[in-house]
This record gives sequence, C-alpha cells and structure tokens, in this order.
Amino acid sequence: MTTKRQLTLHFDADVAAAIEAEGKRRGLTLSRAANDAIRRMLLDETGDGLASTIKARLDRLDKRDHARARELALIKATMLLFVRVWFEYAGPLDDSDPDAGADAEVRFQSFMSMLAEQIEK
Repeated sequence: MTTKRQLTLHFDADVAAAIEAEGKRRGLTLSRAANDAIRRMLLDETGDGLASTIKARLDRLDKRDHARARELALIKATMLLFVRVWFEYAGPLDDSDPDAGADAEVRFQSFMSMLAEQIEK
C-alpha cells in the first residue's frame, strides 16, 4: 500500500479547470485526477511506468466489470425468484385463462419461454 501525503497546491485557473474536467470525465475526485496527471508527467514517462499505469487501470476496470456482473446476476436471480413466488402464491386464475389448470412451475416455465422470445426480438 502506498503512503499518501497531503499537500496544498495552487494551480492557475486554466490548469484547475482542466483537472476538474479530467476528473469529471473519468469519474475521479479532484485529488485523484491531479495525482494521476502529475504522476503521468513526472514519474510514468518511462515505458515500464506507463505499462504499469495502464495495467493498474485495466485491473481497476476489470474489478468494476466483475462487480457489475455480480450485481446484475443478483438482480436477475431476485427477479426470477419473485416471479416464481408470485406464481406460487398469487391465487387461482380465471377459468377462462388457458393456464388456469397449470401449477406454478408450468406457469413459470411459460413465463421464461415468453421472456426468451421477447429477448430474441
């Protein structure tokens, strides 16, 4: 873990605006955007440093991607569980409904088939 050290810096207005724009564009805090910009200019000009910086950023993006994929899988599982429970406990259907005699599992499979058809369109 790297040791952080707090510094108070004063930038020209145009430099401060550029750092703010870079931070907003990349979704970073001002401190992080300024640190990255200064690091690129002073420390990472060598090939190994640049490669390490790119690798660190790609690793960070990969971690974010895995976190989002996990969240989407949880949302999907939650939604499907809700639908399954709904079919189980929603009560009887009207006699005119073609699925009126089907149990919850059959209704759920019918729902999944309909969902797959809609996704394919």
